[in-house]
Amino acid sequence: MTLDIFAAARKLDIDSDVSLTEAREVELDTDDEEELKSKYPEVEFVLGSNLTAGSGVLHLTTRRVVWVSSQPSGPAFAMQYRQLMVHAISRDPSSFPKPCIYLILDEGSEDMMQPADEEEGADGEAEDIPAEARLVPAEESKIDEIFKVLCECAELNPDSEVEGEGDFFFDEAEVMAGLDPQTRAAVIAERLEEGMDLDVDQEAEENGAREDLEQLVGGDPSRFEDEDDQDQPNGAQ
Repeated sequence: MTLDIFAAARKLDIDSDVSLTEAREVELDTDDEEELKSKYPEVEFVLGSNLTAGSGVLHLTTRRVVWVSSQPSGPAFAMQYRQLMVHAISRDPSSFPKPCIYLILDEGSEDMMQPADEEEGADGEAEDIPAEARLVPAEESKIDEIFKVLCECAELNPDSEVEGEGDFFFDEAEVMAGLDPQTRAAVIAERLEEGMDLDVDQEAEENGAREDLEQLVGGDPSRFEDEDDQDQPNGAQ
């Protein structure tokens, strides 16, 4: 059986139970101080490589990325910013036919990725789906604007528990394959620069520690010896 859009959303831990008003506007979580930053009509939502939910309205809030189908009874999906491991602009037709916003999602635990009620393939085994999504605006000119707002909102939701964030750019070939050449070069340059800055900071810290120790000891290197040792010539017992 072919995996449908709702089963794919469950596998990727995407919320498909989004609260909407009668006008199909997103109900914001005021308790979490959620605000709507921008919204864009005619944006296609694609899960995995080619599982599309059709065209809808993309809502970028300060807490979530929410997509609402243009169909009156169509689905709606929401992702927390902390679920987005990578967000980038992709214009590489070999990766996807249309220019889009490319997202790699946090896969979570194995239990989350393989729920008990998941769909099965024709061979009886559970179908797999890449942990990725794409936002494909009908107007290509909107891509840069969407990406800018997405980055601004993501910065409002840092994940303090993630260590070594960004290192995966060098480990996941599919990440780099999804980027256009200009963005790919910028990502590599940024990561290299961060690595060099880290080395410089570490060296400066080590040098500062040595200078502090020299100032503390000063001209009296014996000031930290035991009193018993100082009473004995040459520290003899």
